[in-house]
Amino acid sequence: MNDLVLLVPELLLVGIALALVVVARHVHFARAAAAWVVAAAVAAGALVWAFPGDATRTGFDGAIIVDGYARFFNLLFAANLGLSALLSVRHLDAERVRPAEFYCLLVLVSTGMMFAVSAGDCLILYLGLELMTLCSYLLVGITPDRATSNEAAIKYFLLASLASALLLYGISLTYGATGATNFAAIGSALSEGSLRQQLLPRVGVALVIVGLAFKIAAVPFHAWAPDAYQGASAPVAAFLAAGSKAAGLAALGRVCVVAFAPEHHVWSQILVGLAALSMLVGSLLAVSQSDMKRMLAYSSIAHAGYALLGLVPGTPDGVSSTMTYAFIYSFMTLGAFGIVVGLGERGENLTDYRGLAATSPRTAMLMLLFLLSLTGIPPTAGFTAKFSVILSVVRGGHIVLAVLAVLCSIVSAFFYLRVAVFMYMAEPQGSAAGRMRAAVFAALAVAAVVTIIGGIFPGTFATWTVPPGSLD
Repeated sequence: MNDLVLLVPELLLVGIALALVVVARHVHFARAAAAWVVAAAVAAGALVWAFPGDATRTGFDGAIIVDGYARFFNLLFAANLGLSALLSVRHLDAERVRPAEFYCLLVLVSTGMMFAVSAGDCLILYLGLELMTLCSYLLVGITPDRATSNEAAIKYFLLASLASALLLYGISLTYGATGATNFAAIGSALSEGSLRQQLLPRVGVALVIVGLAFKIAAVPFHAWAPDAYQGASAPVAAFLAAGSKAAGLAALGRVCVVAFAPEHHVWSQILVGLAALSMLVGSLLAVSQSDMKRMLAYSSIAHAGYALLGLVPGTPDGVSSTMTYAFIYSFMTLGAFGIVVGLGERGENLTDYRGLAATSPRTAMLMLLFLLSLTGIPPTAGFTAKFSVILSVVRGGHIVLAVLAVLCSIVSAFFYLRVAVFMYMAEPQGSAAGRMRAAVFAALAVAAVVTIIGGIFPGTFATWTVPPGSLD
């Protein structure tokens, strides 16, 4: 019973998901179901917050770890769930998607994220990630009458299945080399001299990182993201871009610095390659995109590279910078996608943003804020986050990687600020955008507040970051 106390937030979300399944046939409007999901997200966040930030407790023989690291990301996942529920109300009513089924999947994805970040064992990590991924397939393809949605879901399923197989194979090789699946036990076994020079554990480490790299859409494991984001509805794309990337980064951080800490010289080089390719490829391919969701997809690939910079040195400050980056990135991405949701079909094409400042000045102002933050321009939170991860790699001696990050940021300024040019320096085309729903505006307001506070008071969110146990 004491171990179950550690899982109260997750059990609460599972209970809400089961309740939504029971009442699914009686829920016809998204607003009613969204209210329950938002309330559950707030309650889960409150339960996570109530846990002491400086305490570390383990349960189920070390398979579950509840510490400051898990607490930080679980709060983020609860916030993502609540904001995504608000953003999806308009879409569900317009597309006539069954709201109870949609929100049930949304809640289960968030539950999988929480299990993944709290995992202290490879098997729990795998189960959490698979719960997250399997429900994500269904969310992407939840509108079966749309061909693009079906195609995106199938591509996502096929590529994710391969990544899951590689992750599981890496776990099996690691178990074969160390005789353990518990993170602490793996780290202890790898620190022994007899395993330091063997090939088997190194291959296992590489395959596990490859499997997790898929979850964050890092190059060259990114091919699913543009098609999935474009084919999925805007609220689903927002949720995946923010939530699944944060979950993958959280899992990668704990696995690398706890389980694979003795193999830092191996996984740090892999992360250097992933970060460099992601920043470069994501930034360059985003330049040529005319579809807004596809542009934000390639943008998210580049941001995965920036977030990985903090993990490369393997230091507490570096991990803290990645945690801060994941937190801020989630809100500014939800904000940018939220504008797309609020504008409806007009928000999905880049040229349709022409003259938006004249027809909807408040919407244009919010979009400009999120674009500036995604670019990394002060005084927004995006600048604070990007500065912290670049500073961490400079301190780690990776000067070339830091220079590449700065150059890619310059490239990203082109495709982000191009949207701003359309909004403020072009004549309006077509009719004015409709009135934004209160639920969508509430989500955008929260995202905007976080983006502003993180820029004006840079240390606000960094003080909450607690690296995994072995780095303390």
